[in-house]
Amino acid sequence: MKKLILILLVSIFADLKHINAQAPVGWSKQQWDEAIAGKGSKLYLYADKDLLESAESSMLKIQLIKIPNIDPNNETPPLHKEFQYLDLPLGEENPYTTTNWRIVEGGGNIVEIDKNTISYTAPKSKPSTGKMVVSVDLNPNSPNLPKVQLLKTIFFVENESSFTLNIPAIGIINAKFTNTSNGGIAGLSKGNVPQMAYDVAKSKGFDLNALTNNATYIYNFSENSSAITFSGLTLEGIDGGNKEAIPNAGILGISYKGKGVGSFPLAVSQNGGNAGIVMSFMQKGCGCSRDAYSDNEIYNCTGNITITKDDGKTIEGKFNTAIFSDDGNGHVVRGQLQGKFKAMKAN
Repeated sequence: MKKLILILLVSIFADLKHINAQAPVGWSKQQWDEAIAGKGSKLYLYADKDLLESAESSMLKIQLIKIPNIDPNNETPPLHKEFQYLDLPLGEENPYTTTNWRIVEGGGNIVEIDKNTISYTAPKSKPSTGKMVVSVDLNPNSPNLPKVQLLKTIFFVENESSFTLNIPAIGIINAKFTNTSNGGIAGLSKGNVPQMAYDVAKSKGFDLNALTNNATYIYNFSENSSAITFSGLTLEGIDGGNKEAIPNAGILGISYKGKGVGSFPLAVSQNGGNAGIVMSFMQKGCGCSRDAYSDNEIYNCTGNITITKDDGKTIEGKFNTAIFSDDGNGHVVRGQLQGKFKAMKAN
């Protein structure tokens, strides 16, 4: 099978004189002019949710990733230049004709919103492979452009904790990480832990098994903040990469203000305390937080973390946020991190 996501460098400056000079809706004239003239563009099939439960829906749309232009004559370039994600325009400004939205694998249902956007609904029961694949064709309106097929993998949620990471500007597409509780130190050592260790942890208000679990929740009473850590994520697969599961391939930390069941912002005001996400995986890193850098507005998390269950021993929840990394050349690259999780409460 071809790679599940095909991202082609598209030289859209060539022979596009038939395109209306007016910028498409949602684009500035400068953005559109640079996209046509700069050759720094990629096509990508974006989904607002990569993890779906039974009969849950996700919006898919075609986007163009605009690579920042680099001025070789600028001796003091900005330290960080952000990649831009722009919706592919509709109508005569579009260098492609969008056709043939279809489900390649896993079942489900498609409803077309416009030529470049659909709503996809997952099947009611899990597909045999645990994933669904949607495809779309882009036929060029110029003989100098290639025909493009974009595919998107969406995962049917079945793991105790699942996370999907997409940073398309640096080729991280549909990286799926999972976590299954190891039960903490008791599970790892089969009860051979001295009772003193349990007593000391209890005297300080902690449950030792939860504290040493690979999915742990801790509440800070003095700051009214919650922290969740996943210390041994398994990389189950990544589009275009190794299809074999890789254990202990990533760690993830989440912080937010508040506790209990509810919805809590991952982005807080300047004086609102700590909130954010940090992830390390395969010698790479990404994150989002108000306090990430001095110029921190563009690195802020988006959306909320929703805690759906808190029974006193475990918590369950979900989130979907923008995430930021770099391409190794001083460019900020934005992606998306989505997760559904379960963790043991240490206190």
